[in-house]
Amino acid sequence: MELTISKKSFLRGLARTHGVADRKSSMPILSNILLTAEEDGTLRLSATDLYLGVSAIVKADVKEPGVIAVSARTLFDIVKNLPEGEVTWTVGENQAAEIRCGKVRYKIPGMPGDDFPPLPNPGDTEFADIDANLLGNLIAHTQFSMSSDDTRPHLAGALFEGDGKVVRMVTTDGHRLSKAEVKQGDGATMLNFSMLVPNKGISELKRLIEDSKADKEKKPTVAICTTGGNAFFKREDIQLSVKLADEQFPPYAKVIPSQKGNKVRMGRNQIIEALRRISLVANDKSGGVRLQIVAGSLKITSENPDVGEGSEELDIDYAGDDVTIGFNARYLLDALSCLTSDDVCLEISGELDPGVVKPESEDVDFVGVIMPMRI
Repeated sequence: MELTISKKSFLRGLARTHGVADRKSSMPILSNILLTAEEDGTLRLSATDLYLGVSAIVKADVKEPGVIAVSARTLFDIVKNLPEGEVTWTVGENQAAEIRCGKVRYKIPGMPGDDFPPLPNPGDTEFADIDANLLGNLIAHTQFSMSSDDTRPHLAGALFEGDGKVVRMVTTDGHRLSKAEVKQGDGATMLNFSMLVPNKGISELKRLIEDSKADKEKKPTVAICTTGGNAFFKREDIQLSVKLADEQFPPYAKVIPSQKGNKVRMGRNQIIEALRRISLVANDKSGGVRLQIVAGSLKITSENPDVGEGSEELDIDYAGDDVTIGFNARYLLDALSCLTSDDVCLEISGELDPGVVKPESEDVDFVGVIMPMRI
């Protein structure tokens, strides 16, 4: 195997793939990245942890095709610190890879490419394009309420759905729920689909979207499809495969209150700043704050015997019955911070009923449901 490639192209391919390699796995091969040099003048870089798989294709001057697996972290660190210019890559006896750039030379051990597990392949499955900005907005409005507990796979991910007209993403950790949906634009093509994407897959998809947005010369789109228990997302020269969670997502429609509560309208920045101030003295474990709502006024209070107490009153648009309710301040802040609307609405039915956060105006149809807490 022998090729010459620009440092910029090599580093770009490694930056997109090396993070997926699993350095903690009991299978040493998974900490490697697979390099496949093709006769057509391309170098394919692939990495997987058996749940996520990512491959990137970059142009190279391939003098001798071949395949080898090398340490992902080592190779990325080396190429990142090489001087600018052309990089020469050769593989000699015993899978030893030599890297030269100017007067810099490295020699690192490799493993046979045949030992590397094959990445899932979508085959002839039809892909559908989706606007990357749209997809990024769905993630931004829901990612924060995914569970981080991998032992609860039905919650540790995002339900991603499309019906040809609306694209939707829903997440919940059992204490709160976020639902965001947008209508597809005119002329857009979208397949019907429903997939439960694990949190690691959502994080990698977010990176793919950011790459798409960075390319100012082309319309930011991501192609998606699902087959064989895997979801595939691709754009240009990079493809991400995600092993979908074989779990049943909770019936989220039953969690969202069907009856609209009394509406508390207020400025988004105003409530965010007040919550941040008063949560400074909230209990470290519960993070609870008390909301006392009366006509035209909202009082936020919190007290902690070890720290102190604090309160702040806000002018609001409210004409319903007096109500006092407790919430985890971080849950409220997460839901409010993902929005861009100047004004927001908090729907409250009673002190034991969930609160519902909605924007007054937003490109994304968002609903945030937060369970109350006793304080």
